[in-house]
Amino acid sequence: MTAAPSTGPQAAAVPMSRRASRADVWSALLLVAFVAGAVLRIWQLDIQILIDDEWHAIHKLLRSSPLDIVTHLGYADYSIPLTLYYQQLQRTIGLSEWGMHVPSLVAGLGLLLVGPRLLARSFALPVRATWTILVAISPLLVYHSKIARPYALTSLLTFVAILAFRAWWLDRRGRAALLYVTTTVLAGWLHAITLPFTLLPFVYCGVRALRARDVRRFIALVKLGLATALALAVVLAPPMIIDWAEFTDKAGRGRASLDTLYRALLMLAGTGVAPVGMFVFAVAAFGWWRVRRREPDLAWYLATICVVGTAVVASSGVEWISHPLVLARYLIPVVPFLLLFAAEGIIALVATPRYWMGAAAAGAIAAALFAIGPIPQEWHYPNQFWGHLRYQFDYDPAHNPYVAQVPTDPVPAFYAELGKRPPGSVTLIEAPWRLESHYNALSLYQDTHRQRVKIGLVTPLCGTYDFGEYPEHEAGMRMRWMVHLASLLRGETFGADYLIVHANSRDVAARPAPPWPDLRGCMPAIEAKLGAPVFRDDRITVFALRK
Repeated sequence: MTAAPSTGPQAAAVPMSRRASRADVWSALLLVAFVAGAVLRIWQLDIQILIDDEWHAIHKLLRSSPLDIVTHLGYADYSIPLTLYYQQLQRTIGLSEWGMHVPSLVAGLGLLLVGPRLLARSFALPVRATWTILVAISPLLVYHSKIARPYALTSLLTFVAILAFRAWWLDRRGRAALLYVTTTVLAGWLHAITLPFTLLPFVYCGVRALRARDVRRFIALVKLGLATALALAVVLAPPMIIDWAEFTDKAGRGRASLDTLYRALLMLAGTGVAPVGMFVFAVAAFGWWRVRRREPDLAWYLATICVVGTAVVASSGVEWISHPLVLARYLIPVVPFLLLFAAEGIIALVATPRYWMGAAAAGAIAAALFAIGPIPQEWHYPNQFWGHLRYQFDYDPAHNPYVAQVPTDPVPAFYAELGKRPPGSVTLIEAPWRLESHYNALSLYQDTHRQRVKIGLVTPLCGTYDFGEYPEHEAGMRMRWMVHLASLLRGETFGADYLIVHANSRDVAARPAPPWPDLRGCMPAIEAKLGAPVFRDDRITVFALRK
């Protein structure tokens, strides 16, 4: 005869206690994940030098009114709302690198904070904790949280929009609808490439409503669609109409090959190594299968958005989409959901009655993915060029031209001597410079000398340049890591120890070299003020700023 189950407060307290302990373990992993993600996103953020596309917005705001910014797209995408924000900083408290990085940092941290709560309806705490740590260490999400571009913001906004739409579809609550419209419009205003992902829910749910002949739901979809379309038209119609030629000129100029798609998908998985990428996608497929068994509509909803959205973006033909990083950043809305299914799969793999062992195993898998990923290669201090394409173009060095095509000639001996000093103990001013990774060897040099770098702007001392520079008298520019050589000649040193003048540009992954400021006209003035150089070779001339 089977004994009757125990009853009473004590019997009930034991399971409750075990449930509390289990929650405590996974909550601890959740906290560790957030801290790790915050550290990765904040580490060295204060010393990052703006590079490549981060300059699009600066070039635009310096020569445009707010109305011009709002009503134009420009050939080089500068992201309208971000540029407006930067311009307001410039016209009020001053525009600095830190001010430009804040939106991306806040969005990166915001995804770690709001994601677990938004997922609580359909995913258990262990899955949410594992998802958070995978998001925390995702190289693509970490990188975009550290640069002044819109992709960290769009990754958060599209994630919220897609989940908010489903919440509205299930419950028909006005608050969810408002959240969806707001996040979709803001994401589309930041970058229109997000719209294939945020508008696809209408297609998925519309098909469902038509198949079920649910007229009421279909009418509700039409109403929400009209509200979304109207809000998008308010912010996107003026610049698209005015700059239609620019907009269409960029279409059809690129082509994403199968190899580009393959390399981009590896980047979404956070690796450049095929077996690791296969593992991530395999556990994600396993996790999707488990979700499909438990909640099939959710599984098909997210899969449709991710797969069809990827196909639309990959076939869009926009310029530069043949580059893995460009395609990967356009597909960044997929990353949180890919990692969500991966987290579901990992939890199934590490399931054990001893919940603390499951948490430890999930954490160990994440730690292993981090250790063999690209971030450790960027971690050294100081690294002021986290955004340089030698780190970000492709996570496999063999497929990254900014690594594979770098000239093998030795760096100047002066840098090697600096490398013998403690890292970060010396500050250099390097001039002139180019903002493109193609021609920017300063990151390579920093690998050797491990000292801090400021950029010396040659305008107006050695001529006037408006690409990667700005006038010395430009009000509101408060860049910490950009200084004008003209100020050096007036006696300001900006806390630097040496001025290093480069005779010409050094190719990193492009040919031929770009035009280089002709310094012959201003070198006599520099030597007259700073004295004889302390080092000179055929590439650099070094002046001591502290006698």
